[in-house]
Amino acid sequence: MVLSTPPPNLALKDLALLVGDDATREIVRLFLHSFPDSIRSLGISSRQDQMRITHGLKSSALHMGADKLSEHISVIEDKLAQPGAPLSQDDLKAAIAEFDSFAAELRKYAD
Repeated sequence: MVLSTPPPNLALKDLALLVGDDATREIVRLFLHSFPDSIRSLGISSRQDQMRITHGLKSSALHMGADKLSEHISVIEDKLAQPGAPLSQDDLKAAIAEFDSFAAELRKYAD
């Protein structure tokens, strides 16, 4: 019998109780796969799409239990809410670094 890794945080434990462990692992895999593409697309998207993407990333991060990541995305979202405020790669660096740090824990669970 192979023992699987338990959910790494309370948010994922709650999700696993709600939808089951297999479905939760699949949701985590989808997050791990889609986050890098989504955050990269911010640099080439319209302002309206940037707002939609950041809002979705912030919510997804919360569902994964990545509170710090969600806070970083919230800062980006707040900046985008300011008319004419440009979004730079520097704005994304903290969020990307936090994702990279948090993703290791999620990968252990998802695999």
